[in-house]
Amino acid sequence: MYLPGRAGWRDGVVPPAICQPPTSRVGKGSVAKCPHRLWALLSCILPLSASAEIFSLSGDFDHNNNPNAGGWSYFNNSSLLPNQVPLNNGNALYPAVLPRFFATGPNLNTDTPMVIKAGVNGSSAGETDADFLQGDILIHSPNSATSVLTLQWTAPEAGSIDFTSDIWYAHSVVNRANAVSIFSNSTPLGSATISRTSYSNRNNPWRVALNDVAVNAGDTLRFQFQKSAGQTVGSSTASP
Repeated sequence: MYLPGRAGWRDGVVPPAICQPPTSRVGKGSVAKCPHRLWALLSCILPLSASAEIFSLSGDFDHNNNPNAGGWSYFNNSSLLPNQVPLNNGNALYPAVLPRFFATGPNLNTDTPMVIKAGVNGSSAGETDADFLQGDILIHSPNSATSVLTLQWTAPEAGSIDFTSDIWYAHSVVNRANAVSIFSNSTPLGSATISRTSYSNRNNPWRVALNDVAVNAGDTLRFQFQKSAGQTVGSSTASP
């Protein structure tokens, strides 16, 4: 199973908040006119041995539903993020966010955290193509120091998974940082700082890969994003 996300995941891989089927990624996305964000890209792919099924953060993305049919859920702390129609208020990221995204509100300048499937390449949305490409999953961490953005995959049945994730910084127009952690249920699988100087773009992701991980129905994989200590606002990461 591959899981994608936007601190930076790619398809067929789990990490960069950008996802490509069958991977999950967290992609870093940024809004040139919004100095408060850090984007991350995450890509994650999860093949489940019991059913030979592949789960992908990007491929399973549904603009209307949270949770979605692929078992992915997006949380601000313990609350599910609702889907939003973005306001066209001059934010350069707007073309990448259409038709909908998941956030605390529709304002791209303020309503963090955010989970977005990029509708265009970064060069068409105030960033560069090294930040994200169309189809990547973009994650903007919360501006609040007390909030955590969680992308969670829940196993539909017992079996084993091969897990790969790619996460990278997707907000090259500003210099910020995100703290990213991965958990299997409550067991830590890894953590990293995603910034303009570490895992800095789509070609340099933070990659985590594990094989033959046993799961039971209801077990979870969680990707958690916070702004790093000392940062005044969150930022974007990505995953294919």
